[in-house]
Amino acid sequence: MPHAWFVSGRFHVARFLALGVVLSFAAATQAADAKKPSLPPPLHEQIDRLLEADVLAPPSPAADDAEFLRRVTLDLHGIIPTADEARAFLDGRSTDKRAKLIDALLASPRFARHMATVLDVMWMERRTQSPEWYDYLYRSLLDGKPYDRIVREVLLADDQKPELKPAAKFFEARACEPNTMTRDIGRFFFGMDMQCNQCHDHPVVDDYTIGDYYGLYAFVSRTYLHQDKKSKEKLVAEKADGEASFKSVFTGESADKVQPRLPRGAVLVEPVVKKGEEYLVKPDKGARPVPKFSRRQELAALTTDGKNELFNRNAANRLWAHLFGRGLVQPVDFIHPDNPPTHPEVLELLAREFHDRKYDIRSLLGELLLTRAYQRSFVLPGPEALKPGIAAKRLATWEADVKSLAAAYEKVEGKNPAEARHLQTRLHAAKQHIEEAKQVIEYERLAKSDKKAAARAWDALVQRWTDRGDVAILKPLSPEVFAASLLQAAGLVETAEAKAEAALKKSLPKEIAAAKPNERPKMEAVWLDRQTFEPLKGNYSRFVDLYGEAPGADFAATINQALFFGNGGVVEGWLKPSGNNLAARLDKLKDPAAVADEMYLAVLTRRPTAAERNDVASYLKGREKDRSAAVQELLWAFTASNEFRFNH
Repeated sequence: MPHAWFVSGRFHVARFLALGVVLSFAAATQAADAKKPSLPPPLHEQIDRLLEADVLAPPSPAADDAEFLRRVTLDLHGIIPTADEARAFLDGRSTDKRAKLIDALLASPRFARHMATVLDVMWMERRTQSPEWYDYLYRSLLDGKPYDRIVREVLLADDQKPELKPAAKFFEARACEPNTMTRDIGRFFFGMDMQCNQCHDHPVVDDYTIGDYYGLYAFVSRTYLHQDKKSKEKLVAEKADGEASFKSVFTGESADKVQPRLPRGAVLVEPVVKKGEEYLVKPDKGARPVPKFSRRQELAALTTDGKNELFNRNAANRLWAHLFGRGLVQPVDFIHPDNPPTHPEVLELLAREFHDRKYDIRSLLGELLLTRAYQRSFVLPGPEALKPGIAAKRLATWEADVKSLAAAYEKVEGKNPAEARHLQTRLHAAKQHIEEAKQVIEYERLAKSDKKAAARAWDALVQRWTDRGDVAILKPLSPEVFAASLLQAAGLVETAEAKAEAALKKSLPKEIAAAKPNERPKMEAVWLDRQTFEPLKGNYSRFVDLYGEAPGADFAATINQALFFGNGGVVEGWLKPSGNNLAARLDKLKDPAAVADEMYLAVLTRRPTAAERNDVASYLKGREKDRSAAVQELLWAFTASNEFRFNH
């Protein structure tokens, strides 16, 4: 009996022949595809591969949806989600809902609002409050202005153009004092705190020299505040003359007429200007002078021309630090070969990509947010998850790397400073890997013989991995974010937003009514954002005064903070029932389980466990006569908790 496939032979033969054609076509297609250059994986995947290539820490599990939602909303909007937003995201079934959420958060005006605050605090360090400066940053970010252009406009300080005048506040807030300007420009835009170099070479950092300091100083030494005779307004101005000079208090090294030079850069060649023709606008009769050749203009151009690696690395490192709580180089303003990035290849990749993406802040942050590194839980697995023997294998590899890097460094030392610096950075990073591997091997040895010593060794490893960024860290909320999140939790932001929406429906602003239909949605969103948050910003000042430690400083609670939160009337007033705020909504709920669900979603962005529901029910039991007070007590406890106070 013939095989079944032979029955109706022509049909099967036809199918076989057709299959042959398909296979031949597929083979031809594969051959053609093989000739095409393969596309690199997405940036977020490249980052994860580099991070995971040399990690010894046991991998943390992915953050659950609640943890991710709270974290990413705080990082991009500077505020916790509402209960409704949390409920919608947690109940969503889409497999790509995290990517969609990231896109939506980045597209919102609230992203521009929060990032304006981030840049304001970073660059101004809360030394002044200027609505014009903040609005300049907000508008720039709303319009998608690239990072390099924002920095260029800040350094230009062109207060003769109305749209750029607020950018001059960066100089005005420092009274154009040249040493202050030199230090802050070095810190914020090159990642180099060269304060020590005002008087001498850095005592512990060979890479920071007095020559670097005064090369940068020469760019701004001619800048000063000019007072307009009529308006009495102080404006940023620049002279056409004035030279920098220095003498080291340690070595006696000195130089006169120091030429402008960016750190690690070439000396600026200035054009020769005929005597008497130095100014486009002469400083006659009290006029604000404008030199024909502006050193500050050259500073702005050279810093942001795309070729400055320090500028690119510093920007990428600071954006990483914003999301991860610490930079790849930490402190972020102490970049030098002896303080290498935890992952040098990652920082190089990010610096290159930020440049190639035209310094698009949203684009780079969007990729970082998609990484497994960002989306992992802050809870570290226990020692049992450590892969046995992996440290010993990696140790041999890293020791070989150190030998080859050291040999390569010796060949270029004194001949090629840039390559030597690059190799030195990698050499120090490899040495740190060796220390880590030896620490893991020592823990494995102690785990077999001395449990107490092993526990101490494990704690030290966890700290090391936290410092390296291999473990997610707890990030204290900034004063502005803390205040905004309290207002959100209490329901006051939703109340303000509802009021703004009602006003918009009642009467459309003229500029929106006159706009093209396709432009109106964005304009309405921006208008609502302003009308919602501007009236609430007055509540932030008390939090800034109490919680506004220097950016980058370690978190430390104070007695005044505890007294303010525990005994002050501000937070207590926000938590009282009013209108449709959270306390009022909870008062209307009769089921304790429903109260627990709404409270946890509104304040902690997650649903309660069964035990937590029981705790809420137990606390409310027997409080029928003062149930509203009991609810407020619970709300206070929730908002005073570590879970609320930190981003995790």
